[in-house]
Amino acid sequence: MVKRFIVDSMLGKLAKWLRILGFDARSRHISSQRQVSEWMTEGFIVVTRNRRWGSQHPVVQLDTNDPMQQLQQVIRICGIRRDEATPLGRCILCNEPLDLISREEALGKVPDFIYETHVRFHRCPCCRKIYWYGSHPRRIMDRLEHETGWSI
Repeated sequence: MVKRFIVDSMLGKLAKWLRILGFDARSRHISSQRQVSEWMTEGFIVVTRNRRWGSQHPVVQLDTNDPMQQLQQVIRICGIRRDEATPLGRCILCNEPLDLISREEALGKVPDFIYETHVRFHRCPCCRKIYWYGSHPRRIMDRLEHETGWSI
């Protein structure tokens, strides 16, 4: 079963890192136990630092403010394996899975140098942001490898 997350809105950076790993990570304000129950019924894993909601099993309650330590806790508590992650497969803004597009579709929408030096481009179907694998994503992957111990 694919892991999907509702991440308390106070944990925005964690939601971003889960998206970078390719997980459906929706940032939501948690205001009632009914919400938590509905999300869990829909198959979401609810993640928070708030003790009010964290005491509800099986809500994942984190105990650190550091986003990387939070990510490590979620990976450990939820038993996430490397083969479940699809790094750089989602828009970090919209949370939508990215679509592979042709180079021609990227022409004029990315800097000329990027167009000339890259062959693969992805686009978010929602916000239309175009992604490519350059030095910034490589640094992100290096950091994730360091933090998770996974080979990405």
